[in-house]
Amino acid sequence: MTVKLVYWDNIRGLAEPSHLLLQYVGEPFEYEKLPLSKEGMQKWRNEVRYTAGLKFANMPFLVDGETYVTQSLAILRYLARKFGLMPKCEEELVKCEMIEQEISDLKSRMNNTCYDPFMAIPGFRPGSETGLFDHEFLKNQLTTRLEERIPMFDEWLSGDGFCVGDTVCYVDFLVYEFLDQLRRFLPSPFEGKAKVAAFMSKVEGLKGISAYFSSDVYKAGLHINGPLAKWTGKE
Repeated sequence: MTVKLVYWDNIRGLAEPSHLLLQYVGEPFEYEKLPLSKEGMQKWRNEVRYTAGLKFANMPFLVDGETYVTQSLAILRYLARKFGLMPKCEEELVKCEMIEQEISDLKSRMNNTCYDPFMAIPGFRPGSETGLFDHEFLKNQLTTRLEERIPMFDEWLSGDGFCVGDTVCYVDFLVYEFLDQLRRFLPSPFEGKAKVAAFMSKVEGLKGISAYFSSDVYKAGLHINGPLAKWTGKE
């Protein structure tokens, strides 16, 4: 039975690291996408999130036979165990967990910069009467953070391997995807970072990944964020 990944249509968002892992593995899988529209959100709210077996309902989620997995990092780790892409020893696992949390922190800061938490979404949540979202202020803060942290990635990476050595593991897809989202949003902190650039190119050249990046679907361009974001990242 093939695994099924479920997420919103036409965005990379939080599901893309798992999607890239599945492309790399090359096993058949299904990618079901709900439209990012009023109708699609109502379907999620009134139907899909009540799917039997789905605990802590959220998007994305994964279905593998009788197993349901929510939360994007849990999905990625589950797929890594299933397809043999976990670290091979305790030392590598510790390194994976550190870099996983570091890149997830940067992704969270990017989301907080792009999405207004005070915005009303008719039919789903009220807006704040007092909250003030300052996208440009947050963007400047994130730039400062990236100027501090991206050199650490450049120091961590060897320039000719992956995140924790010469073998691909799950965290490479997470780091690749979120660094790519960040560099498209704020490119200046990435300038001159040769080892980061070499790592990105190495992942892009992997079997399955290179074929996906050459596909019409990818070339057509996907939004990084949803339509409510201040920056959607359309290719």
